Amino acid sequence: MGARFNKRLLHDPWPYTPLSESELASEIARLSGARTIGTTDCVSFQPNGIPENWNQDRYIVNEFPLLNGSVWKLRAIFDGHLGHETVDHAAEHLPNMIRSRLQACTDIKPESVSLILSETIRIYDESLAANALSILPHEDKLSNLSDEELQNIINNTTTGGQNHSAILRCMQGTTVIIALTNPGNEDLWIASLGDSYAALGLQGEDGWEPIPLSACHSGRDIHERERIFREHPGEPEVLVRGRVLGALAVTRAIGDHIYKLPRVYTDRVFNLLWSKDEKSFIQSFIYRNHTPPYISNVPDVRHLDLKSMRFDPRARSSTDHSEKRGMCLLMCTDGLADLYDEEGVIQLLTIDSACPGIRCDNGALAILHNALGGADKEKVSAMVTVQMQDKWMDDTTILFEFL
Repeated sequence: MGARFNKRLLHDPWPYTPLSESELASEIARLSGARTIGTTDCVSFQPNGIPENWNQDRYIVNEFPLLNGSVWKLRAIFDGHLGHETVDHAAEHLPNMIRSRLQACTDIKPESVSLILSETIRIYDESLAANALSILPHEDKLSNLSDEELQNIINNTTTGGQNHSAILRCMQGTTVIIALTNPGNEDLWIASLGDSYAALGLQGEDGWEPIPLSACHSGRDIHERERIFREHPGEPEVLVRGRVLGALAVTRAIGDHIYKLPRVYTDRVFNLLWSKDEKSFIQSFIYRNHTPPYISNVPDVRHLDLKSMRFDPRARSSTDHSEKRGMCLLMCTDGLADLYDEEGVIQLLTIDSACPGIRCDNGALAILHNALGGADKEKVSAMVTVQMQDKWMDDTTILFEFL
């Protein structure tokens, strides 16, 4: 149940710099951009500084008022892949869309908020495809255009690059997980699309009880596998080695429209922007694209009544505030889960490592340090300073707070 460590870092001939405990604490904080926004502790970590390996995670923490004057809080983590265009755009625009719809809502009920979260994520993703398709000929006419003619449409970087960016946002992708709370943290909504994590820690006599809040939308999940095969009957290669069409690990995401649009858009448009290696990879699986979409943009949304959960069921009455239980919220990308040996223990390990006796002021930073090796300075030093060209760990973003 301990942290997973890439033994190659110690036993293969890649140099690293041994650091003291204080140096490690300082370097991890610096590389992760550790900070606290309001009551939310935040880190986002990728120690490989080579430009093509730069961190593709993003996170947002903000508060906003509704029509009735109440102030709500939104936290979101985006785990991008294949580039920065989609994840940057999603982090900038999706939270604002959710805020605008909530501010326009005159009947704030739990089910209304859940519907707003689900619909807004879906609408945002569909807008990415709509924007790209609006600048392209209909799919039936794509074959009539030469590569040069299509290049003139999509590679308009000399005139602002709006078309180019719109196409890239379709080709790339990102997961998203959102936590929304109302005043007093009386209610919590979690919307998840992809394989990031959220868990609630509920304090009890025997420590902190972890309550998983998010679904894992990947080919490893039996429910997702069943859904995909049900939606694509007669296509045995819709999942290969647990990946959609043999390529993408997540089964739900924003973007990734090469899995959502007919194959002709990949063959005639997207291929014009891929590198040689990327194009070779795409060709290794795109022939399986027969009945898109294969990737869903429908999130799982969960609502919790935190107000009622705060009171210990053994309390004498609901007004006995001495029995009120502590709560904490953990959100993270799958990079944190990858640092541990056993799947399914992520909530227990992280919540238990953060809540009691945090040795620094930032709970997210304490969780990250523990995941990198904890008290083993040699392991942590290697994870932080090893000199390798390839990425030796996934981008890892953590948000943590007491509610």
